Amino acid sequence: MARSISIDEAAARAKSGDAEAQYALSSVLHRRGEWGESLHWLRLAAAQALIPAQLTLATFLMDGRRCPRDPEQAMQLLQPLAATEMEANLLLGELHGFAAFEVGDRETGLRYVAAAARRGDAGALRQLAMLGVCHGCWNLVGPLLDAAARRGDAAAAHALASARAEGIGGASPSAVDWTFVDEALPVLASDLPLPQALPLRQSPLIRTLPGLIHPLVLDMIIKLAAPRVQRSQIVDARTGEVRADPMRNSSHVTLGPREHDHVLEALERCIGRVCGTPVLNGEFLQILRYRAGEEFKAHVDYFNEGGAGTHRSLADGGQRAQTALLYLNDDYRGGRTCFPRLDLTIEPRRGDLLHFHNVSADGRGHQDSLHAGMPVVAGEKWLLSQWIRSERHPPRVAW
Repeated sequence: MARSISIDEAAARAKSGDAEAQYALSSVLHRRGEWGESLHWLRLAAAQALIPAQLTLATFLMDGRRCPRDPEQAMQLLQPLAATEMEANLLLGELHGFAAFEVGDRETGLRYVAAAARRGDAGALRQLAMLGVCHGCWNLVGPLLDAAARRGDAAAAHALASARAEGIGGASPSAVDWTFVDEALPVLASDLPLPQALPLRQSPLIRTLPGLIHPLVLDMIIKLAAPRVQRSQIVDARTGEVRADPMRNSSHVTLGPREHDHVLEALERCIGRVCGTPVLNGEFLQILRYRAGEEFKAHVDYFNEGGAGTHRSLADGGQRAQTALLYLNDDYRGGRTCFPRLDLTIEPRRGDLLHFHNVSADGRGHQDSLHAGMPVVAGEKWLLSQWIRSERHPPRVAW
């Protein structure tokens, strides 16, 4: 709206059918916590084809925020906007490309991402570049990263400098060849190749997959996560609540839906294949940082069956049956992962995935899965972690 108006004036104009006033009133009511009334006016504004209202309503319908989650209705709102609105393409990319929406059309999702990238969205350009790295489509990488960096994406600029220093990513970029990008989308949408797993123990199953993810992608994950990390917590077996505890003095960030992207989606699909479980059994990804002196003392990842609060945790998707740890860097000292009951110590190497089971064949916690992140002596250790539930994890499908 061109000028600031009072809530009473906005309400009067909204009731008369002014779509912009309806949208403004919805925003005010939302900030006040009057969700039902806010959604009422938002729907009215969207029904009049006010584009900001349509985009906002579609986002709410996708996230399930203050209204029932309805991806199909969100798609109906967004598809007519795709020809002109960059944000509509980004949201349609999520709807088609993310497992949580259960559409299962990843290539179509990436086509919407490519449409946003054509319009200059830096994040979309970066995501396509990193998928190119994952699949070895090097002629894509340099031009896409260069285009993202020119639009102010600091993580893309860092990745471009690293790629040039290593002599990878294609020739010195000028313009993105969009025909080449379109032809590569089926490859970018495909599953990441898995290296041969190296078994370390059979009971519980512990193994590594060396060099699973390229360093450029690992560095990108660190760059994007670093500003968001906060003090780590544990689940209290007595209450089922999360709390800080001296046994885990690292920092981490949980990457919820609004921090998710297509590169992380591809990584989750990869972890699901390693674990032999549906993607939606995985909890949200966590990125962990351990500074000098920080550690995660010996612990198990499964929920203690005897804990008074365990029923609350188990009701949220069953037992934490498996764990996947991706080592994002190795330029530090200390920080090994050890299994003290098995006399097994793993020397972290950048890009390796450590995968292990936390439960026995009968579904009960395996005590030999006891493990620790040893103290870091110098530098910073970065990890990507995902716990895999025995059943579908409800928050993944009900944000």
